[in-house]
Amino acid sequence: MSWILALAFIGVWIWFTGRARERAAERAATGMLRSPLYWSGAGLIGFLVALTLSEHYALAQGGILMWTWLAALGVTLVAIFFVRRALKWRYPV
Repeated sequence: MSWILALAFIGVWIWFTGRARERAAERAATGMLRSPLYWSGAGLIGFLVALTLSEHYALAQGGILMWTWLAALGVTLVAIFFVRRALKWRYPV
């Protein structure tokens, strides 16, 4: 039974890889991969992942660290929203 799940898992990852290559080819053709807007969006996503990983520590401390973490989360989410809208406007892929 576990080998069936392992094969399904590998199949899904192969399918995801194929779709990711197609999307990357579309983005490269439009020039989006060279755009500073694209890379700032990727950096904001990385910062969001870092905030997610520090969530337990920041919220357990309480006080000013908790409010700073929440403010950083809010500002990051708003910035990601605006960067994604600007990318959709500039590169309607």
